Amino acid sequence: METHSTRTGVAVPLPLPRWNPGVRLLRPARVEAPRAPCHTCGVSHLCLPKGLDDSDRDALDQITIGRRRLRKGQKLYRQGDTFLFLYAVRFGTCKASFPLPNGEHVSAFHMAGDIMGFDALADGSYATTVTALESCEVCALPYAQLLEACAASSALRQRVAQLMGAQLVREYLVTKLVAHRHTEARVAGFLLQLSKWMQERGYSPREFRLRMSRADIGSYLGTTLETVSRCLSQFARHGHIRVHNREIELVDAEGLRAAYVDEGRA
Repeated sequence: METHSTRTGVAVPLPLPRWNPGVRLLRPARVEAPRAPCHTCGVSHLCLPKGLDDSDRDALDQITIGRRRLRKGQKLYRQGDTFLFLYAVRFGTCKASFPLPNGEHVSAFHMAGDIMGFDALADGSYATTVTALESCEVCALPYAQLLEACAASSALRQRVAQLMGAQLVREYLVTKLVAHRHTEARVAGFLLQLSKWMQERGYSPREFRLRMSRADIGSYLGTTLETVSRCLSQFARHGHIRVHNREIELVDAEGLRAAYVDEGRA
């Protein structure tokens, strides 16, 4: 830290300059921002580095990637904020939502390996508010630098497009799920999808903890907190799952699928 001397000869530390996230750093100054090497990340197989060779990874490594910790309930960004960064979830779970006249609608849950902020590409501002559902860490990817890296690597450019397409597919699956007439099928389908997401991230697909509240699940599935709770109790009575508060054990996943999803109860 730099210092200056007062008239008494005592060295007083100068204050450090405050970092403004809206100012794009020049290449020589990139060392001032923390770098998050993607090759050491445990979810790189789900994120941007997947499928890239060494030269393409070099293009990705030119991006100054900052890390940000979030507490439970903390906002990462709000609907309408100016778009500067895409955010990759390193660990933890977040929800994306937007306001309604009678509350909010949860539009997505984001887990480790997911990229958040693609919805801002349309008009330069975020379309949703992202909130941490537990302690989280995210990587902030400056979008201007990502564009430069994509210009240097066609494989990276293709990977970004692939991730955007994957989010569209996920939104389609949610729409398909919510289109079920019976709420039992919606809740059962959500549990099965959550089990798949856990397995992709190296966690147990059989036993997991719901990081989101029943109210959030209800909003996501177009139903209510009470309906979600009733469905979970029904699944437990029939021996498909065990429930203890937010702890879920899928005792008979195939039976759950057959009874509520595949057999057209929805």
